Amino acid sequence: MIEVKRRGRRSDLEEEILLRKLSKLQEEKGGVLTFSEIHKMFVSEKIISNTKYRGNTRRILRRLMEKGYLEQMDRGKYRLKVSPKPFQVTELINEVREKYGDSMIYEWRVGGHLWSLAEGVVFGLSPEIEDNPVYKLVLEVLLIRLAAIFDAIVQLSIAARISKDPKKAPIPRTAVREFALNTLPHFIGERSGIDGDGLPAEDIIELYKLVVKNLPKYINVQPIQVDTIKEYIHISEKMLKKSIDVSGMIEDMIITSGESKETWRKIRELEKIVLVMYPPRHLIDEKEEERELYELLKMSIEEGNNNATLLAHMKVYDENVVGNVMKYLDSAINKKRKIDLMSRYKLVRAGMILGSVVTTYLSAKHEFRKPRHITHEEDAFSEVIEIDDFADNSMEDIVLKLREELNNARRHGYTLEEMIKGIWLSAWPLNAVPRFVILYHQTSENTIELVREAVRETLEAMNVRPPRNFDSLVREGYKLVKELDELLKRDSQKY
Repeated sequence: MIEVKRRGRRSDLEEEILLRKLSKLQEEKGGVLTFSEIHKMFVSEKIISNTKYRGNTRRILRRLMEKGYLEQMDRGKYRLKVSPKPFQVTELINEVREKYGDSMIYEWRVGGHLWSLAEGVVFGLSPEIEDNPVYKLVLEVLLIRLAAIFDAIVQLSIAARISKDPKKAPIPRTAVREFALNTLPHFIGERSGIDGDGLPAEDIIELYKLVVKNLPKYINVQPIQVDTIKEYIHISEKMLKKSIDVSGMIEDMIITSGESKETWRKIRELEKIVLVMYPPRHLIDEKEEERELYELLKMSIEEGNNNATLLAHMKVYDENVVGNVMKYLDSAINKKRKIDLMSRYKLVRAGMILGSVVTTYLSAKHEFRKPRHITHEEDAFSEVIEIDDFADNSMEDIVLKLREELNNARRHGYTLEEMIKGIWLSAWPLNAVPRFVILYHQTSENTIELVREAVRETLEAMNVRPPRNFDSLVREGYKLVKELDELLKRDSQKY
């Protein structure tokens, strides 16, 4: 059996277990316990690692007395006052929130602009901690690791719950990855060393210096950021020289202020920290996307950003989400600006549809009979189309499917004119040209002509007649994307 050793002050749950052990010992000894009996039991139960650490036992007993669980009958004699109550973490969360409000609630997430791995809240930690760049860096590294471990635990849970027999449940690959990845820090940080409770920070840094010297820059063609790892180890070494022992600070606090009830109250208050983790909100909260977009737009409006920035936020959200959020913003945005935003948003979504159709057509044309995975923007009216899907189809079948996709979009209220003009916005704000231009690395002195011919060829292949003002629509779309790109750059320069 693997023995997990812990350092530092015990959690309330561990304290609950400790009280039960004391209660059992008290029953055996007849009601009153001596210090020696308690200390011996602590050592045998691995609560204290060595008989010589009598001071640790005194600190534990002192804390139990301050909490009202234990009373001292005479010198060196103790008795439990009450039976231990079950620990309720929600009570501690409510206590912190009632006392400090939002000033001691730190919200965090790990992920990118459009995705989240995990999110969480730390009750008892001020958001202002990020004003300290060192704290911010340390938190970033720790939370990314925590999120990855949490995701592995979530996948273990899902696999076990889906399986009819949890004993025979398959092992998720993500969980195996995290297990393998964390075996090294587990044994270095928790099992190595003279006392078997992990290496000290100085030795960990020295060990990592040796390890990184032998790290290859590639493993199975996968790059390893060796230089960045060296930089982080160097930063760790610099931070260690300026680091402090928090337990030492608490000891100084006790020496300076005395072992009064007020001192222990302050210490307990400092340790009231609760970390709560949960999956990305959009997976468990159906209204999360609306709240997220609302906050993004509201913040952008308050900061004086122009419509290009707002449109860049809106682009990735579904029509229903955008429509609902616009209703919430009645007091923050005037009617004229809202109409302008929604009309351009519609152009963007229409352009994404036609952009997907043109890209798929060109892919099939150039690589027919050579299946190739092509990923497109996914929107409300079409599934992601891949060349693999067409491997057993003729070119005529492909064209028919694309025509049906186009017709489906038109039935949902998107006009062909909007699609043609909006195609320039299909890959914006990342790129000011449609994705098929980038995908094939086509070079042309006249990008407008390149886009015009690609769209015209696709429409003609589907037997769809281009509108009479086709050429002017292509030029207007190009002019619009250039204007929006310039506006977006103006806002970004402010930051």
